[in-house]
Amino acid sequence: MQRIQSFLVSGGPGLRRSRREPGEGGAFLRTGVPRTRLARRTALGLMAGALLCWPPPVPAGVCDGISPAVGTQLTTVRVASGLVRPTLAVSPPGDVSRLFILEQDGRIRILKDGVLLPTPFLDINTIVRSPADVPGGNEEGLLGLAFHPDYAANRQFFIYHTNTLGNNVVARYLRSTGSDDLADVASRANVIIFSHPTFSNHNGGMIAFGPDGMLYIGTGDGGSGCDPGDNAQDGTSLLGKMHRIDVSSLPYTIPADNPFVGNAGVADEIWSLGLRNPWRWSFDRLTGDLYIADVGQVEKEELNYRPASSTGGENYGWDIWEGDQCANASCPTSPANCQSIPIPNLVMPVEVFDHLQGCSVSGGYVYRGCRIPELSGTYFYSDYCAAFIRTFRIAGGVATEQDDLTAELAPGGGLSIAEVTSFGEDARGEVYIIDRGGEVFKILPVLSSLEVSGQNATPFFPTETDWGWEDLQATSMHPISAYRVYRSEGGPSPVFDCVFQGPDPVWAGGDADLPEVGAVFHYLVIGLNAAGQQTSTGTASDGSPRTLSAVVCPA
Repeated sequence: MQRIQSFLVSGGPGLRRSRREPGEGGAFLRTGVPRTRLARRTALGLMAGALLCWPPPVPAGVCDGISPAVGTQLTTVRVASGLVRPTLAVSPPGDVSRLFILEQDGRIRILKDGVLLPTPFLDINTIVRSPADVPGGNEEGLLGLAFHPDYAANRQFFIYHTNTLGNNVVARYLRSTGSDDLADVASRANVIIFSHPTFSNHNGGMIAFGPDGMLYIGTGDGGSGCDPGDNAQDGTSLLGKMHRIDVSSLPYTIPADNPFVGNAGVADEIWSLGLRNPWRWSFDRLTGDLYIADVGQVEKEELNYRPASSTGGENYGWDIWEGDQCANASCPTSPANCQSIPIPNLVMPVEVFDHLQGCSVSGGYVYRGCRIPELSGTYFYSDYCAAFIRTFRIAGGVATEQDDLTAELAPGGGLSIAEVTSFGEDARGEVYIIDRGGEVFKILPVLSSLEVSGQNATPFFPTETDWGWEDLQATSMHPISAYRVYRSEGGPSPVFDCVFQGPDPVWAGGDADLPEVGAVFHYLVIGLNAAGQQTSTGTASDGSPRTLSAVVCPA
């Protein structure tokens, strides 16, 4: 029993005992025992038994295995490249190993455990009109994907695409019963078709399930400039709108509490109107609040916000207003007396920027991820031309704490983020940036802010044969080229010497050495990338920093 207590695991700000006491987490301590192999096996076996029986297992969660960063300096890491005009990246609910990436020409690709699978999840290229086709508009293609909240059980997912006639279609598919990485192409069922026959631009395309379980669909105003068909303000047109429908069965039904049900002048599907081209909108996965980025004409780009308590019926003003501007200077036909035109439930944007700063807003997500708690509640957005990465937080319905993170999020290493077309969000709430050149970048803390086997992550745990620890590359997507194990014999703030290094998160056979009787070995694991940058050493239980010696690691 005494030997069980002598084996301790530590990390982060303090020591983590083999019982995994809450709030502790980094190095491993090993006390001296008689130097016999039998004694070592007995002690290790007893420790493993203690770990298996206490505490009782807790339900798995999306943040299991993810240690929060100890600092807030950010960077981006490229996680996928070679894609063809990617437009979105999302994950099924609870699926922490896969990211589904849309390619505009009609394919859905899977990034699985950090590897881009060669076979598409779905390929409908032959029924999608996109920039690769003649005729094919720059804004046409496969534009939206939403997994049903009960996808794991019912296999349903929904897409939004431009068909070969130029109309926009929402269709339902099923996941294959033979492979989780393939869709059943034959299962297609059309949900709704939006007639869009005249112009190739302003297709909208974002779809998502709201916190109420309803499917929301954003459509553009029909294209050209200044909405020549007056679609956005016409309640009988389905263009330039946000729609809300119930797809629990097909044909879809209209939720009884949609705001215009019973109004002969407005289609029942409509949730809100007055949009030009909502290019990326999203729900805050924690609060249910809605954020809409609406692309402007010549003068203003805008970002709108509605709280989860909204009952719909909003009018975002286009084409009478452009952003916060009225009369609409972009459109000569905009009435000069627009301020006096009654627009019921007019909603003004919470953030605007002019065309000296960009040309086409790309909306993103509110960060609710596991890795960077201090970012929680921060909304990310960008611009296609300027490729800046900006953020704000909503407080009392107002955008606050505006920031520009472009320089901080530059990936470095000869890479760059340009022509930002979209953002992505995975099952853990981590956020990704997507550029038209075929790349996907993940927003991460810098490597020095992370700890190997920190709090919440797989602990540094020696078994009878091999010693293992957190696979930081798998859990963070930071490229790790080597791990090093450091050892020290001393007090709470010792100097650690390197005793092992290797490319994988395992030490075959573990440490053959044992401390003298009554002494203690402390162990610490560090991850490094190819540039030599390394993870944090954390601090000892007394708050003092851990120190690494200059001793060269064994070959």
